[in-house]
Amino acid sequence: MKRLFAAAVLLGGLASQPLAAETGCDPPTSMICADAQLRALKDDLDARADLIAEAPMHQAFRSELEAANIEWEAAIDDCAAASNATFCYRRRLEQRIAVLDLLKRLFAGPHLPVSAVKACTARGEPASACYEGLFAAADTVYAIAARAFETSLAAVNIQTPTAPDAASEASSAEEAFRTWRTAECKALSQSPMIEQGEAGGLLACQIQLTWKELATLAELLGRKPHWSERVLAYAPRFRACFDRGRDEDVDLRVIDVFSGDAGEIIRLMGSRGRYDCSAVEATVSSFLPTQSRSARPGEAEAIFVPVQGSRPPEAVLAAPGGRKADCYETQAIIAAEARLSGWIAVSHCD
Repeated sequence: MKRLFAAAVLLGGLASQPLAAETGCDPPTSMICADAQLRALKDDLDARADLIAEAPMHQAFRSELEAANIEWEAAIDDCAAASNATFCYRRRLEQRIAVLDLLKRLFAGPHLPVSAVKACTARGEPASACYEGLFAAADTVYAIAARAFETSLAAVNIQTPTAPDAASEASSAEEAFRTWRTAECKALSQSPMIEQGEAGGLLACQIQLTWKELATLAELLGRKPHWSERVLAYAPRFRACFDRGRDEDVDLRVIDVFSGDAGEIIRLMGSRGRYDCSAVEATVSSFLPTQSRSARPGEAEAIFVPVQGSRPPEAVLAAPGGRKADCYETQAIIAAEARLSGWIAVSHCD
């Protein structure tokens, strides 16, 4: 499919301004702080907002995101007057968390899953609710991206043969993409090459097309490669940390790389717990048990599993402290110069 993008929209620097949407504990949202479940959701939301605030992002996109947050804050304030205020708050907090989860994955995390069907299967929740949640978040995030620009990558999709004539009359990139997406998925559902009644149906198809479009847009909107996409660059440090940690634990795997006060930290998981390793090239300067009991948002969304004898990566992923192995899709990695080989596993699950 032909891809175009107006170069002008990429002029200007990237910004890292704070996100404008943290739910406070003053009226009318005091119920959020009084209810333990709502407070936990608020804390999850704030942690994700912090990650998005730090993520590289084009100013045009960030401005639209801040406008969307203002609208969301107004909507959640309305819950104070709802007949079932607790349900209203919970529902809207969960919806916003799903949006920020997708934004975090796009701008501060590993690549998105390829298959919405596999993502919902791995999560183990009711399929219809899973598809609806993924679609709602994807559609909201795409709307924010599309509104940021007069022209988007999706706008040229109306040139495809499956798009109805009415798509050429779309007044915005957002409208054009949705028209094309619906027509494309209907055409695919009727194709003899596609098994009829395939899991997920039209909704899964629309999620996947939206994810694909968003992934392409994110590359142009300032996204930096996630550590899981730069394993070859990290290979000497990974190997040094594994070598140092073998005396401490078994089944070690990298679950995160992030910036700390003393520089970049490589976080590992073993059968006995989590460890933070600092290394410069092949020299380890520090290897200590992780001080925080709580995981960082995004921790273990991607995992590097080193080759360990003849054990498959699934056996290590499912080791104590890990998630179920079917949450992940794996890709083999070999860094010959660092004598490091293994797999990058990217999570489908929350």
